[in-house]
Parts: sequence; structure tokens; C-alpha cells
Amino acid sequence: MIDKESKIKEKKKLILEALKNCLMKDVYSNITVQQVATEAGFSKGGLLHYYNSKEEMYADLIKELFEEIKYEHERLLRGEIQSKVKVSLSALYGIEKFFIDKKTTRIFINIILYAYENEKIMKEIQKFVRENFDLYKNIIKDSRKEIPARRKNDMSPEVLARIAQIIVISAGLIESIDPIDFDHTNLVQYVIAMMKG
Repeated sequence: MIDKESKIKEKKKLILEALKNCLMKDVYSNITVQQVATEAGFSKGGLLHYYNSKEEMYADLIKELFEEIKYEHERLLRGEIQSKVKVSLSALYGIEKFFIDKKTTRIFINIILYAYENEKIMKEIQKFVRENFDLYKNIIKDSRKEIPARRKNDMSPEVLARIAQIIVISAGLIESIDPIDFDHTNLVQYVIAMMKG
């Protein structure tokens, strides 16, 4: 028998999937709680039992998106890649794969647009971007430990982390608009080389 907490998680997952589907079909400003409820197979009151507000739904969606990146990172770490390269490659691959996905990019753009109208959502997006930034910064710091001081790039890990974010997010946005036959592992290798300095 499923306990109450598991049942709530399951219902919230259905609602977030419905929200994603709605964001794939329309822009955030046209999406109502009623539309999400209908997409999920709930009444509006039923949905509001699990999420007290639209903001709460979007905040959970943002958390879920970052969890997907972390999950992909951990999944790759269990693979056959060797040691130090493994951590950098898997983290970047997970982030890059997330942003290159056309559906995810559209959802992310909608959430960002919503964040400009809603301070609570903006704080969640800022947290998401900062966690992503810190992940890059830590990868850069770790990858530089092995490099002799004379070879290190003049740019700080913070500057390089922001550049890496810009490259990966921009690549995802551009690929979602005008896709080409693009091997995203090449982008990951480029970003890793850039990070090392």
C-alpha cells in the first residue's frame, strides 16, 4: 500500500508533467491553474490541494529541472569514464544535454519570462542559475589543480564559469531555434578545454 507522502509526491509529479506539457504548447502568461489541472486530470480545487499557488508549482518545476541535471551527472559518474575527466565530463554533459533539449529550452524560457513578472519565481531561477554556476566553478577549480601555475589562464574560475554558462545556455537556445547536425560532446570538450585555461 502506498503511504500518504508517496501518494502526494506522485500527484505532484503528475501536476508538474502537466505544467511542462502546457508550457510546451503555450506561453506562461496564457497558462492558468485550470489548464494545468485539466491537463493533469484534476479539478482546479484538486490541484490547489497539492499546490497553493501557481508560484509554488513553478518553484517545484524549477527544482525538478535542476534535479534532472544532477541525476544525469550521477548516472554518468557510474559509467565507464575514468577518474578526474569523469567528473568534469559528466557534469558538463548533463548540463549541456539539459539545455540542448528543445522541450527543456522552451520550458526554461517560459519560466524565465515568468520570473521577470514574479519575484518569488525570480529568486528560484537565481538559485538555479547560481547552483549551475557553482557547479561550473568547482569543476574549473578541480581541473586546474593539476595544471602548472605558468599555464593557468589569467581569468578567474568565476569568470570562466560564467562564460561556460553563457556558451552552454546559448547553444541550447540556438539549437532549439535552428537545429543542425550537432554533436554536443564537442561542445563539452571545448568547454572543458576552455576551463583548464
